[in-house]
Order: sequence, then structure tokens, then C-alpha cells
Amino acid sequence: MAALPESRIPAQVQRLARWANEHRSGAFAALTFAVSVFLALFFGLSNLSEPDPKLTYEILRETDVLDVRTPVEDLQITFQNEDIQGENLNLRIYAMRVINNGEVDILQTQFDQDQAWGLQVDGGRVIEARPIKASSTYLNEKPNPQVVGEDIVQFDKAIVEKGQFFAFNMLVVHAKDVEPEIIALGKIAGIDEIVVTRIPVEVEGPGFLSDLFGGGWAVQLVRAILFLIGAAVILGLFAAAVLLYAFLTSALRRRRIGNSVVMKTITSQKQRDLVSEVYLNHGMAGVSDLREKLGSSDRLELEAATLGTVVLAGESEFRIPPAYYSAASLEEAEALSRDDDDGLVADTEFQERLELFLQELSASKRLF
Repeated sequence: MAALPESRIPAQVQRLARWANEHRSGAFAALTFAVSVFLALFFGLSNLSEPDPKLTYEILRETDVLDVRTPVEDLQITFQNEDIQGENLNLRIYAMRVINNGEVDILQTQFDQDQAWGLQVDGGRVIEARPIKASSTYLNEKPNPQVVGEDIVQFDKAIVEKGQFFAFNMLVVHAKDVEPEIIALGKIAGIDEIVVTRIPVEVEGPGFLSDLFGGGWAVQLVRAILFLIGAAVILGLFAAAVLLYAFLTSALRRRRIGNSVVMKTITSQKQRDLVSEVYLNHGMAGVSDLREKLGSSDRLELEAATLGTVVLAGESEFRIPPAYYSAASLEEAEALSRDDDDGLVADTEFQERLELFLQELSASKRLF
């Protein structure tokens, strides 16, 4: 495989990686300090701002009591002596909730004492207001919604703590061709406007599994094919990433071998081939293991006693195929030789070259 041109790896990236590796402790400490200061300033400044009070009138439901769409002969519906159908009127029940959804409690002293607190129904007449629910016994009794005049519901000023609420039903009569509008009344310190909003009705649909596996057999078949294609694409991308990493690593190692000064000083071609093969397949860890095993006299004696059939074992042998390190293979590669007593002896010059090669890689900050 041809070595990658030097231009493929920008010098700036190499210098940056080398600097980060040399100063990683200081860079990490500086980054940690900067992030800590930023978070402290962010949350500290956020807490300096005063929390805002907020009060909302929520329309939970609107229910028409009578909904006669087609006139029926001799049908008469009266309410408080009014002919509902004859006068084209409608009775509607509003389920209302008053909730403190702000960040602070609302106290009685925050209400404008000169203004009534409540709501007005524009385009309708309020018949009745009846409490139905509250978040506390206090709010169930204290606000006491009362009908004042024809279109106003007034509340007694009460303490509404953060997250607390009270709810009531309001019966309104209005013309069928008029849509009543609910307007908030009163003024609370710190609140520009009391918001009136409608809560959307949640429609219960099928669950997640029903959506996932719903449909006929044709839909299921297409879905299964798409799932398989998606899984194949994901696995393919993962495999491509692994292969690309292996390719780039091998290319970088080949280029380093070609540029190595120490490798050029190894006179034996077999020794060069051995070092190249070990480094290409196992990187610096493999070269380091080879150096340690050649320097172990006990293991060399064991190899000699077993006629070279036992692999030079070590702590990292699980990473390395045994064929590289049997005495027979190392002797054939001229890394080992026989002494006068037919024992195995490591080539001292080759061991020195291994040590220099490792130093060369370490000096250039090689991580592979």
C-alpha cells in the first residue's frame, strides 16, 4: 500500500494536536475554570433579576346546556321566564380556573383596593358562579366567586401562592349569534395584564405501540423492509468507519516506517520485515512487547528447552498472534540465534534498534 502524501495531513492540525497533548493538564484546568466561571456568572446574574408574578384565567371547558339545532313545533324552552329557543338564546357553562403560574406568591396587599378583582363576560349575562375545586381548603372558601350585576363575577381578594389555583363553573346566557368574550378585571402589583386563555382539550389517541405496529399486512411488510434497510445502513456506516480508521492507521504507520531513521540503520532485511510487520499490525504496543520478550532470559530458556514450540508469553500476549513470537519465527527473522550450548540468545544490536525505534516514535508524539 502506498504511503499517504504529507500534504494530506495539515501541519497546523499536527501542531495543534501536539500542543494539546503536551499541555493537556493545563488546558483541561483552564477549560474547567472557564466553564465554572461562565456557569457561576450565568446563574448568578439570572438570580439577580427579580422573579415575576403571574396570574392566569384558564377556560377549561365550554359546554352548551341546550343545543337544539332544528326548530321543533310546539317545543318551548324557558329559563327565568325567557323563551330560550324563541329568542334565539343559548345557555353555556364555562369551567374556569384561576391559577398563579408565576414565580412568586401573590398577596392580598398586591391587589388594587380600589378595583374589583374578577372577570366580565362581554356579550353574555352571567346567571350563576359556583366553586368546584381548589388546590387548598383556603382557596376553596376565600375567593368566593359572586355574580355582581349582569355580566361580572367578582372574587374576594385572597392570597394565591405559587402554583395554587381555584376553579368554578359559570353559567352564561347569550345570543346564539354572539360569542361571549371573557375579560379579566382588577390590578395586581407587578402584573401588567391578567391573561385569559383556553386550555386545549387533549384527545386520547392510540398508544406508541399501536402507532408503531399499526396497519395492515402490506404496511407491516413495508415497515419491516424499511427497518431492515435502516439497520443495514447503520451497520454499514459503522463498518465503514472501522475500515476507514484501520486504513488510515495502517497508512500512517507505513509512512512512519518509511520516514524512520532507525529503520534505515537495521542492516538485516528480515529484521526490518519483522519490525515492520509487528508495528503495522500492533503499533507501539506490539514493538514494546517484542522488546520486553526478547529481553526476558527466562522465557528464552523456556523456548530453548521446548525446541522453540512455545510462544514467548507475556502480559499482552492476548493482543498479538502467537506466530510472530515463537522462537522458530524469531530465529528465522534473525532476532534470535543459537549459542554454543544450543540455547537461544537475542541479537543485542537488534534489541538496541528496537529501543531506538520506540524512542523515535515517542519523541514524535505518535499515539498509534
